[in-house]
Formats: sequence, structure tokens, C-alpha cells
Amino acid sequence: MAHCLPYRTECANKIMSKDRRIRRTQKLLGEALIAIALEKGYKNITIQDVTDRADIGYRTYFRHYAGLDELLVDVAQGRLNELYDNLKLPQADEEVADPVSVFRNTGETLFRIIQENQNIFRVFLLDDGLQFALVPVMKGARSRTETILSVLPQKRISTPIAANHIIASALSLMRWWLENDMPYPPERMGKIFTDLIVQPTWLALTEE
Repeated sequence: MAHCLPYRTECANKIMSKDRRIRRTQKLLGEALIAIALEKGYKNITIQDVTDRADIGYRTYFRHYAGLDELLVDVAQGRLNELYDNLKLPQADEEVADPVSVFRNTGETLFRIIQENQNIFRVFLLDDGLQFALVPVMKGARSRTETILSVLPQKRISTPIAANHIIASALSLMRWWLENDMPYPPERMGKIFTDLIVQPTWLALTEE
């Protein structure tokens, strides 16, 4: 970078342009992967299928990913980060006065996001061959949930067990909703999520 110092602005623009090209290429590959997986299942996809759909060179693919699984996990992690940003979950040092209310609002937002992005969620939640891609997603979700539950005054059941129950049950509810073509609106699903999963867990933890 030393030779670029007299031309910092020009060099910075070149780097930003390159970063944008990389992100654009990865975005196109990810979108192509999801579209084809929805059509014929992940296990039936080849890298050539993805590059053809994305209109990206076959060799270019390997500048970004070693294989399809790596692309898939990258897509899953990217969507997870976007999901967390939209859910606005409490931070580790943030006190939560009413966790049930937090979960109810989170549930409504969650099902709205699923409705708006149902293609990608159908791929990740309904394709049984993609469980490996959900492992880091589930781990992150459990960690965030433990943060919210950790402020409870009583703990008849350990926080990790309660967090695991909420996330596993929520995942099952999300799958049911998609499998049945979303028969209820997100607002209704948020309430079902709260009444069926969050409040019983709250009672088990606090006896309130």
C-alpha cells in the first residue's frame, strides 16, 4: 500500500470498488444457490448449476468458495446476521424488565421476516439435508436467548435448557407454518409463539 500513499483517494476508491464487486458476486451466487435449491433440492445441485444461473464464470466461483457447502453456510450466516439486526434483541449488558413482551414482539417480527423472505427459509428449514448449515444458526440463537433469560430472579430450570427449548420449539413452529403455506398472519403467529412456548417456559423458570 506504500506506493499508493500519494493517491490515497484513488486507491481507496479502487479498494471499495473491488469490495463491491466481491460482494456483488457473492450475492449473485447465493441467490442462485437458493433459487435452484428451492426448485430441485440442495443435494441435486452442482457448482456449474449455480455459476450458470448467476452468470458467473466457473473458475471465478473458486476465488470465493471451495465448494457448495461453504457458499451455503456463508448465505446462512449472512441471513442470520440480517435477522438479528431486524429483531433488535437485547444486548448482553442490557436489563430486560419484561422478557415475555420482548419475545412476543420478537415473534411477530420473526414471522414477518419469514413471510417476506419465504424462499430462503423454505430451503433452510424444510430441506432435511441442510441441518449442518443450521448448527451455527441454532447456537447463536440459543446464546442470544440465554442473554434475555439470564435476568430472571429465579431459576428452577437452568437458563441453557430453557433457551434450548425455546429455540428448538420456535424452529419447529416455523417449519410447521411454512409446510402449511403460512395459514395465519405473522401477528397471530407471534401470539401463538408467546402463548405456546414463551409463557410456559417463563412459568417453569420463575413459578410466576
